[in-house]
Amino acid sequence: MVFGEGGKGKGAAPRRCSLTRLIPERVPLTTHYSFELEAEQKCEAYLQQAVSVDPSNPEVYQTLASVRLSQVRNDEARDALERSMRLWIDLEPGHSFIPLYDSRIALVKMLLELSLYSRAFVVLEGLQKENDQVVDLWYLYGWAYYCQGEETKEEEERKGMWEDARECLEQAVNLYQQQESDDEGMLQHSQELIQKIDGVMPRGDDEDEDEDEDEEGNGEGEVDDDEEMEV
Repeated sequence: MVFGEGGKGKGAAPRRCSLTRLIPERVPLTTHYSFELEAEQKCEAYLQQAVSVDPSNPEVYQTLASVRLSQVRNDEARDALERSMRLWIDLEPGHSFIPLYDSRIALVKMLLELSLYSRAFVVLEGLQKENDQVVDLWYLYGWAYYCQGEETKEEEERKGMWEDARECLEQAVNLYQQQESDDEGMLQHSQELIQKIDGVMPRGDDEDEDEDEDEEGNGEGEVDDDEEMEV
């Protein structure tokens, strides 16, 4: 896991006009099928318009992925996210084509929803280097490690991931309290995950192992001193 030094984001170059304002983020579900169908058709039209106007805009494909997730068309959502990321992921920091910080936070949430953990970590590492004092950053780090650990069959590997998850989630909680954030849902979920990890991996076990290692190291040092005195 990357724990880069904190820092402010560099001054970014002027950004291109965002076409995603044309598109509803996600079509709200309604009980009236005709209204829902009409809204979905309009959304599709907006998406096609945005793609035709600026096909190299990554935010267009990210918005398309969000819509496809709402429609439970996950394979298409995955393809749209990959297409979006290919347009900017290898660019130098501060490039005008790189989506805004909050947009990349939203991207990570969708990547996790699709279980694309390695891609999520790539985006998170870039966000951390840009600004590591964001609550959502550490919450998503922790959630990513927790989910990946849940899907891992190897016990030791899972424990390592959950240790990282706990550390990240605790950082999220600390920042939440320092910054007096108001996302109570995020706070509650972070605390629930920490409790789950504590239930499987009690902190006392790790602390006892560290203390035993320290005592063994000190003991070895004392024996060496005694041997030197006898000589």
